[in-house]
Amino acid sequence: MTSELPEDFKDLTPFIDWARPTELGRNEKRWSATLEESKQFYDTMLARGPAALEYLSQYSLHEIVGPDRALLDLCLALAEAAATIEMYEDPQPKYVFPIQRFIPTHDEWPLAEQGDKK
Repeated sequence: MTSELPEDFKDLTPFIDWARPTELGRNEKRWSATLEESKQFYDTMLARGPAALEYLSQYSLHEIVGPDRALLDLCLALAEAAATIEMYEDPQPKYVFPIQRFIPTHDEWPLAEQGDKK
C-alpha cells in the first residue's frame, strides 16, 4: 500500500488509510472507523470521486499502479463507506455478519487479468 497519491489528488492524503488494496481490507477500515470519520471520507470522496474516476479512465486496469492504484483504492473504499452512511448509519451494524467472517474469494489483484480484454 502506497502513501502517495497523484499530484492532482494530494488533498485526499488525510484519507490514505482508506486506500486498502483488498475488499476485505477496505471493509475492515469501514468497521474500524467512527461514523464521523466515515461521513467525512464519504462526503469528500463523493465530491472528488468523479474527477478521480475521470483521471483513472485514461489507463487500463493493469496500468494502474503506485499512486494511481492508491487513488483507485480510495474510489473503491467509497463503496464500503457508502454502506455505513446510506444503509446502516453505523460502522458496526449489529444485524450483519461481522466483517471477519466475510472472506471474498475474488480479492486478489490484478483484476485486470479478468477484464479489459479487447
